[in-house]
Amino acid sequence: MKLTGLVLPVCLVFSLAVCAQTSNPPDTPQAQPKHNGVFSKFSPPLSLANDTRPMSPGDKFKLFAVNTVSPFNFVATAAWAGIEQANNTYPSWGQGGEGFGKRYGAVFASTASSNFFGTFMYPSMLRQDPRYFRKLKGGFGSRLGYALSRIVVTRTDHGGSAPNASLWLGAGSSAALGNLYYPENEQDAGAVLGRMGINIATTAGFNVAREFWPDVSRKLFHTKQ
Repeated sequence: MKLTGLVLPVCLVFSLAVCAQTSNPPDTPQAQPKHNGVFSKFSPPLSLANDTRPMSPGDKFKLFAVNTVSPFNFVATAAWAGIEQANNTYPSWGQGGEGFGKRYGAVFASTASSNFFGTFMYPSMLRQDPRYFRKLKGGFGSRLGYALSRIVVTRTDHGGSAPNASLWLGAGSSAALGNLYYPENEQDAGAVLGRMGINIATTAGFNVAREFWPDVSRKLFHTKQ
């Protein structure tokens, strides 16, 4: 994994997110409408997503568990491991079933640890809300800026706004933990920062998808929100 290939996109996403703060995203999210469709699997359970009340540590643990064992996560993990297999990422792991198993296990472990740290542990410690609440109103640029801004600003359990330390600490902790199972040549500081950058950039992408997919789904598949 090369860090240099990640610096530009990660910095770009971070810069856009910082600039997006001028849009003054709402501190008090609106209740999220229920929606159907494939991308609903990217969202928290509806019982949590539609409830703007503070989450208890138990609620955050439940959200971590549900996200980790969701069918989508298993499919996405297999797809990512397949891409790594095709690209022969981590050559020391080889090919065939054994190589795929190692890649699948590493991707799943990274996702699970990221969910644990970023959805349960740090949000519980820092009293931050790990859920994503759609903005719903405003133009495309305003909503895009809001979605990206959520990687640097988050909602607190008390309804205010705070730096999204839970995401950054969670991504860093998960990336560092990866040194336990990634090959030795992927355990230096550059590799850890690279994994952290991928984690944060992926979260930004999911936020954008969470914001707009229900609208796309409604228009393409005539689903209700």
